Amino acid sequence: MYKANFLGPKGENADELERLLLEVLRDHVFWRRNFHPGDDRLIGERDKQSEAYAQSVARLRDELFEILAELKRGAPLYSPRQIAHVVSDPTLPALIGYFAGLLYNQNNVVAEVAPETVRKEHGYMDALARMIDYPPILPERLPSGARHDRTPFSWGHLCSGGTVANLEALWIARNVRLYPLAVRLLAATDPRFSYLAEWEVTPAGGAPQPLGSLRTFAALNLPIAETVDLHLRIRRALREDEAHARAFDEAVPSVRKAGLASFLMQYNDAFPTDRFRPPVVLVSQAGHYCWDKNMDVIGLGAQALEHVPVDARVRLNVDALEETIRAHAADERAVLMVVSICGTTEEGAIDPLHRIEALRTQLTADGLTLWHHCDAALGGYFTAMLPRDADGHVLPFDTAREAVWELAGKDKLIDEAIYRALGAVHQADSVTIDPHKFGYIPYPAGAILVRDYHLRDAISYAAPYLATDDRAGFSGFLGQWTLEGSRPGAAAVSSYLSQAALPLTPEGHGQLMQNCIDANKRIVEALKARFAQDDGLTLHPFAEPDTVGFCFVILPEGGVRAIDELNAFNRQIWQRVSTVSEADNVNQYDYLLSKTAVDVPAYAHLLQGVASPAVVDAAVEARASLLLLRIFVMNPFLKDWNEQTPAFADAFSDHVYNVAGAVYPEHVLRLRKQARGGERLGVLVLEAPGPGEPAMAQQLENSPRYAAFVDVHGAALPAPDAGLPAVPRTIDKVVVVLRPGQQAHGRATLQALANAEVAQEDTVVVARQQLLHGLADAAPEVLHGQQVVPADEKSDTLQTVMQRVSRVPEPVPAA
Repeated sequence: MYKANFLGPKGENADELERLLLEVLRDHVFWRRNFHPGDDRLIGERDKQSEAYAQSVARLRDELFEILAELKRGAPLYSPRQIAHVVSDPTLPALIGYFAGLLYNQNNVVAEVAPETVRKEHGYMDALARMIDYPPILPERLPSGARHDRTPFSWGHLCSGGTVANLEALWIARNVRLYPLAVRLLAATDPRFSYLAEWEVTPAGGAPQPLGSLRTFAALNLPIAETVDLHLRIRRALREDEAHARAFDEAVPSVRKAGLASFLMQYNDAFPTDRFRPPVVLVSQAGHYCWDKNMDVIGLGAQALEHVPVDARVRLNVDALEETIRAHAADERAVLMVVSICGTTEEGAIDPLHRIEALRTQLTADGLTLWHHCDAALGGYFTAMLPRDADGHVLPFDTAREAVWELAGKDKLIDEAIYRALGAVHQADSVTIDPHKFGYIPYPAGAILVRDYHLRDAISYAAPYLATDDRAGFSGFLGQWTLEGSRPGAAAVSSYLSQAALPLTPEGHGQLMQNCIDANKRIVEALKARFAQDDGLTLHPFAEPDTVGFCFVILPEGGVRAIDELNAFNRQIWQRVSTVSEADNVNQYDYLLSKTAVDVPAYAHLLQGVASPAVVDAAVEARASLLLLRIFVMNPFLKDWNEQTPAFADAFSDHVYNVAGAVYPEHVLRLRKQARGGERLGVLVLEAPGPGEPAMAQQLENSPRYAAFVDVHGAALPAPDAGLPAVPRTIDKVVVVLRPGQQAHGRATLQALANAEVAQEDTVVVARQQLLHGLADAAPEVLHGQQVVPADEKSDTLQTVMQRVSRVPEPVPAA
């Protein structure tokens, strides 16, 4: 099904895309021509024949062709060879829908100007809500009595991306959580509304009591549903007297009107012995950097954002979360929001949302309330994989059910913890999802969903107490409930058409997610297997992957003496498998991966095996960062490539290994040269090249990679009855190059080296397989323990030789 819904890595569906784009264009032009067809044409044929017109068209074509050429400098996001970044090819319907929406250029700020694209946005948001198992998105018009009956509807809309969606969730949560304090302050300072202090509310884990009798910390921990009820009760009461409602709206000292600093001063002036302390927000160490920015924007400040440790899988440590929350409770400082992550940016790790929700239940009984926001910008679409019951709700984890077993049984695609976490997304109060990530929608397209649509009143910029239409749903002036005013209708059409063609179900969009997770598992397995074949280079996973990403470092033989040197080694690898500047020709790269960095002090508990405790401690003291190589799989066609021969996973892992092998000699030789005061490695090359054959010594002397680090002496391969040649310099390594017919020479030379007490690990033998086999049969003792390089025409023999020459059995000494 998915193969019909992408342009394809080689443009396989180009004909269909061309037909549909042309159909869209013709249909749009037909509409223009038939809207008041009697109107005059304002661009005439004579205009088109003018010199100015021709020059303008020519200029457009020239500029366009130049831009088209320049755009090809970017990463080939459509190609399965690009597994570097969190972006991929849009679906075919998404491209067509975006083009169609662009032609109409509608702005989804208000249904009056964009009725149909607003309906498409509503349809897509409803599909997203059902995908994560939220209540249906509120309809265009609320049913009569829906507010009174608290009919469950969710609310959400498209925005520019995850940063804005997370900011909007934080904005709503701030206003909702501080609302009871604003009402309490109003009742204490304005006689017109003093009666509100007697209104009963039910604190978390407690019995009903008057709002005015609550202490500040208890009011801050009023359950979210109870706060919504308080708001609706006030709203209903005020609707009976418009003048009183207007007075309330003007007088209520909410943080959204006064600002956080002013609200803080007003509140603490009114309650000097029961002061308000600004709350904190908790997120894991792996939280996206947008949270720091958003805390700044929302007025709480980045210092009020606290990072909770993660476990060995880079998932939020729920025990540490509970300890942090209870420590703040003991100090009567409220936790405004706990942020769970469904798909970390580094490697797609999924926090244990089910355990966070279980903790929330326990804390509620102890009088503590949390707003749980799920940042699923990356991983929200993973919920599309989960099997459903007849009503469309996610099946609970039970491997006795065949559909659950197929997805999350033993050694299956995901484990039980991931299944339970994804199945708990619907319990979060708000969720961020990015259609322009795993929704395969063109940028920009983010989405925010809130489980209870009443919560949007907290950011309404049409006074909710004066609203004349109590049945306003997903229609009308949407801008009053969105942070961004103008929003593209094209993104709504694109998103809607994509899910209409490829539904957000296990059989539809869920198949894309399964393909990507499966491909990532295959690549990780292949990388581990490839590097396990050689003890000279070691692949060390940062963490075992949950879904579609994998971060790792490659450790050079000889150990790691400093984190910055390890970073330099891996950076050189990355530079050969990633476009590092806009001037690079992307076609020179066979595969593309990316890099990221983590703070060593924060992640020291995950770095066992990367370096010695002393090296890690030094990096912690220096507050160093560790560079990680990263793959990120978003292309569903990788699963198909893995079913071919050679599989993508095998070809890619071979490539990464070969790149690391090429970088290794330069890295080690550079460190050795630095440690020995600029002294180069002495290398003796013994060979007898034939006519026209390049000498190994000459290749090494002229190599731009290695020449600066080695002092080469070339000498003739001695005859069987001759001794080793005299060498007028210090020699550290010996390379013996044998060509056809030189078996006897090789045997005598190796025996002479042994007699001269040259260590076998300091000798490298280069020869074709047939000669090596003959030598091993005739004199097995001379090859025992030697470093052997089969001379293969398909391989870079010089590079392989230098990998052997540069190997050191012990750490390079410090300078």
